[in-house]
Amino acid sequence: MSPTVSAIVPTWNEGKYLPALLESLRSQTVPPLEILIADSGSLDATAQVAAEAGAHVLTGDRKGPGEGRNRGARAARGDVLLFADADCLLPPNLIETVLLALTDPDVAGGATGFWPADGTAADRFLFFLGNAYQRALTLWGLPHNAGYCFFFRRKAFERLGGMREELLLNETHDIAMRSRAIGRFVVLPLMVRTSMRRFRVHGYVQTIVREYLASTLVFYLTGRSPAESFRPEAVR
Repeated sequence: MSPTVSAIVPTWNEGKYLPALLESLRSQTVPPLEILIADSGSLDATAQVAAEAGAHVLTGDRKGPGEGRNRGARAARGDVLLFADADCLLPPNLIETVLLALTDPDVAGGATGFWPADGTAADRFLFFLGNAYQRALTLWGLPHNAGYCFFFRRKAFERLGGMREELLLNETHDIAMRSRAIGRFVVLPLMVRTSMRRFRVHGYVQTIVREYLASTLVFYLTGRSPAESFRPEAVR
């Protein structure tokens, strides 16, 4: 039998974006076994939207996306854990492609590419560079996981101890790097589309230079990404 896939989405006030993601999950050529929404005290219609779409809502405190992903993983029944951000749109063959990649027993997990859902030509060029960076580092043995959409075999995720919940930034890079101890981390030849809300609200300089580049450099040097230094307020 083919492995089953649990889709896990950490949320906080994502009622605006969640319907489109859920529709893209329901439209998969290979449907997920379940959709788990790890909600962290949303004050909008997130939980209602998820429940009406048939997803299972796991409530918890607001402790960051790493904790939400771990909460979803603990409740998941699938053989494969697929993590996606709430403001992403997934290609219809995503789960099919994930399962194809996992026919290689050496693969522990992987990530997709990412593309702006509503971007300009400059946005698309910026994301082109980001994808090239992710793919190049991964090919050079330094797995990079931008975190928009990624997956792990459930057993591999458990062996790794899940996400480091104290990391509010770069927690997805961290688990990709740690996965080298148990298998290969791959980048799929697929793109998920994501909103440009962070860039629109915080601007390009803060988002790219501070939140992405500076925090990643500090993480690689120290193994930490202090939220008080790098993480801006969430954008909804």
